[in-house]
Amino acid sequence: MKRKVQIMYHKNAGVFRRLFCGIMISAMVCTQTVPVFATSKAEKEKQEAQKKLNEANKQAQDAANKKNAAQNQVSKLTTDLTALLSDIKVLENDMANKEKEIKQAESDYQEAKKEEEKQYLAMKKRIQYMYEKGDTEYMDIFLQVKDMSDLLNKAEYVEGIYTYDRKMLVKFQETKQQVADYKDDLEEDKNEMEVMELEYKDQKKQLETLIATKKKEVSNFDSQLAQAKKDADLYAQTVAKKNEEIRKTKEEEARKKAAEQARKKAEEDARKKAASNTGSRSTNNNNKYSGPSASKSTGGTAQGRSVADYGLQFVGNPYVFGGTSLTNGTDCSGFVQGVYRHFGYSLPRSSSEQRSVGAEVPYSEAQPGDLICYAGHIGIYIGNGQIVHASSPATGIKVGTATYRTILSVRRVIQ
Repeated sequence: MKRKVQIMYHKNAGVFRRLFCGIMISAMVCTQTVPVFATSKAEKEKQEAQKKLNEANKQAQDAANKKNAAQNQVSKLTTDLTALLSDIKVLENDMANKEKEIKQAESDYQEAKKEEEKQYLAMKKRIQYMYEKGDTEYMDIFLQVKDMSDLLNKAEYVEGIYTYDRKMLVKFQETKQQVADYKDDLEEDKNEMEVMELEYKDQKKQLETLIATKKKEVSNFDSQLAQAKKDADLYAQTVAKKNEEIRKTKEEEARKKAAEQARKKAEEDARKKAASNTGSRSTNNNNKYSGPSASKSTGGTAQGRSVADYGLQFVGNPYVFGGTSLTNGTDCSGFVQGVYRHFGYSLPRSSSEQRSVGAEVPYSEAQPGDLICYAGHIGIYIGNGQIVHASSPATGIKVGTATYRTILSVRRVIQ
């Protein structure tokens, strides 16, 4: 009996141990499951919080970008408006000055025409008188001499008449040339006014387009326009001061040029006098002074002269507003762009954009190849105070005086 009880105990003990182990294992699993669920939920909440933070940061960055874009837009708007308004203001001043020059040239031309007519009538009367006298006046005087003393007196008198007639002829020829020069100046002024009017219309059109576009995009457009006008006025004042300095430089250049021409003329007169004294006529034309040559540039660097000289090859070719062909027709900025393209430089298309290329230099230091920038116009400096540029529909590509209009900037593309 005791043995039987022991056997049953051992059997039940094994069951109890297995049952206890199962209960313990279940308890362990249960105690471990709770932390796993808690950790997963916290991680999810953390990820959601990070996502919301990222979205908030993105929205903040987008807002900052939009603000910066708006500020940049307003800033660019003010800059563009100022540039256009400044060009228009300078062009208006240049056109007003050119109008005065045209009136003065017209007055000078009319006065010269009157003087030419007056001299012509005097010469006509003189010729008529000589014709009616049979052109024997000089001979009759000599046939009436009484003695040697009378002959000398009459010879002196005849020489005086001859000198007077010759002076009248020379003066008449000079007056005719003066009339022709005044007429050329008048035509040149009118041609320059024509191209300035074209440029003015183009600038006004750009301004009107910009205003119409930006009024829809910028809420405080009127205040920006007002600010641009103030900036344009300040810029115009700066340009006026700069051109006063250029005017002084021009006067100094003119003085030096006049002195050089006077020296050359004195040398030429001395050469002619020497040739006359020896009774010979010089056949050497190499000594003849013809002023600064426009066929080649002078001064500066070899590369700059190459650019200027290349541009000079197209002198005489036509001007076409909006054109880009150096041979068949181009406008001022198309001419500059085409010349520089030949040397591997890529310049913007418009004259206002070309005004920002390269580096700014004073006009007093301008060298061949530099860009001389005006309001709505541009040319290439060739030295001696001259430029080559696509001037106007009437004159085409030509050489002209660099200071013929208000200079806004001198840009050096080739360093």
